[in-house]
Amino acid sequence: MKRFIFPLIDLFTMRQLPHLLKFTRLEKMSIEQIREFQLSKLRENMIADNWDSFFSLPITSKKDLPLRPNGENEEYHQHETSGSTGEPRIIWVPKDTWYRKDAIFMRSWTRIGRKSGDRVLRLMAGEPKYRIYDWWRDVYPWNYRRIDQDAINYCLKVKPKFIHGPGGAIRQLIELLLEKGYSEFVSQLTIEWCSESSQGHKQRLEKVVKSFNEQYGLAELPTVGSPDGEGNIRVVMEQGVVEILDDNDKPCEEGQEGFIVVTDFNNTVTPIVRYKSGDRGKIKKYKNSKGVEYFIIYDIIGRGVDYYNGPEVKKPIGWSIVSPISHILGDVIEKWRVEVRPKARKVFLYVKFIDNLNQDFSLLSSYSEWIYQNYGLETEYRFLEDEIYDIYFKNKLVKVIV
Repeated sequence: MKRFIFPLIDLFTMRQLPHLLKFTRLEKMSIEQIREFQLSKLRENMIADNWDSFFSLPITSKKDLPLRPNGENEEYHQHETSGSTGEPRIIWVPKDTWYRKDAIFMRSWTRIGRKSGDRVLRLMAGEPKYRIYDWWRDVYPWNYRRIDQDAINYCLKVKPKFIHGPGGAIRQLIELLLEKGYSEFVSQLTIEWCSESSQGHKQRLEKVVKSFNEQYGLAELPTVGSPDGEGNIRVVMEQGVVEILDDNDKPCEEGQEGFIVVTDFNNTVTPIVRYKSGDRGKIKKYKNSKGVEYFIIYDIIGRGVDYYNGPEVKKPIGWSIVSPISHILGDVIEKWRVEVRPKARKVFLYVKFIDNLNQDFSLLSSYSEWIYQNYGLETEYRFLEDEIYDIYFKNKLVKVIV
């Protein structure tokens, strides 16, 4: 019944299905045909008239992003990053773009094997805002900041075949399920690991779940690449332009590592144009089993969060240890990383203050209190070096030293 009624529900609410149908058509096109589509979108939103003018545009970074949304008469959503990049940020996106992103998620679930009626547990930031709509499409949302016994109970009640969400939250949920003795349930799960570096986690999880799949995105361009169903991360050319550039902002050869640079040609509220994310990676052409050629992005070096659960901590160290930073310290610090030494019962927070004239660690006391209440550890603060780019800083946002 749901699959017949859901299109009507969607028609009068989110209108994601038209995006999904469009993306399904586009993904069957050649690379050259999709480039023509990209160029039409660049022209439509007055970003560039041709590829030469586009590639002559300057490279941008976080400091170039607007502090308030453009086009205040346009309906938009506010996306608050968790701060897990180490540099908290707020991004505004047009209302239509918000639904476009979700349609890309729906397509990726199909690629990794979802059939009609298969349930998806979606871990998301904050409390769910459209549960009824999700119910009609067999999606069951859960706030990923609450990975606890209630999350276990909900997961077992829903009985999903797929789990989609931030990697750190998925790791914590899977570990908790295993700890509670639900290894058989876990072995039937297909997971879509989003955003965070899977280094170390993939080796652990792919042994205990049915299928491990990865998506790569940013707060600035939520979906850069999504699973292709053949073990790769396919560049979502229908959503934006993705470039790999060297240290001199010149194009890298195919298969050569460089900075990941993205352009969202749909976002007129927070323009994201030739934006250097700080992450690094490689791109190459790939021909799938159906003979369709497209780009895949791989060997991504980005944010990483260690996992640890031992007797020294009240609850597991993972993604959740960074979740409050942007919310309680976001107006004080602009960059940070966390080092945990559980044997010493210490958390070291390395920070760079926004105001160089007011570098007072006492301004961070609320985080110390939160860490002690939630993990039972003491916090010490240290200054973070002011580097232009440090690949190791980005690659290990939360480091656990045992």
